[in-house]
Amino acid sequence: MAWYEQRIFNPLMDWALSAPAVAALRAELLRDCPDDALEVGPGTGLNVPHYPRHVRSVRALAREERLDARLLERAARRDLAVQHVRGDAARIPLPDASVDAVVCTFVLCSVADPRECLSEFARVLRGGGRLYLLEHVRSPRAMERFAQRALTPLQRVVACGCELDRELRTDVETSGFDPRDLRCTKSAALPFPASELLAGIALRR
Repeated sequence: MAWYEQRIFNPLMDWALSAPAVAALRAELLRDCPDDALEVGPGTGLNVPHYPRHVRSVRALAREERLDARLLERAARRDLAVQHVRGDAARIPLPDASVDAVVCTFVLCSVADPRECLSEFARVLRGGGRLYLLEHVRSPRAMERFAQRALTPLQRVVACGCELDRELRTDVETSGFDPRDLRCTKSAALPFPASELLAGIALRR
């Protein structure tokens, strides 16, 4: 992990994405998450406090050799066991149909190919498994889309590859999921240009 990402970007994101309004979105999303979950890109562990009490362990997919210390501290406070699965979201080192749920929050904005990752999520999920998704996406409003498109080149540099104008709902649907319970809404939880959020549960077909 580059020095900037580790020392500057990750602490900044930990602060910004731990705001009470964002925490409320996480809690709503994960309220019925099952035991056998794989969290993709767990970062500093901001989802950890919001797993239901019956969830005693999760698998955490991360490229780094070691999980972030803040994630481990939050897991210890929550008494949640975390199994590190080292790998990339586009090449998950797990067998087909091996998990009941995939949790992905604020990750697909910065991967090289969201559809490739979503196809991997579908592969490792059992039939009827759930994808728990919370991502910022492209605005449906023309002027906001224009601004997102204009700001994305700078955003990629300062936010470690993050893109502001991705249309993920279509990618979810074409990757083997039923997106009917996903909702795209403008939210006050995050400022523009990242205020258009796609959130909800998509079932593996």
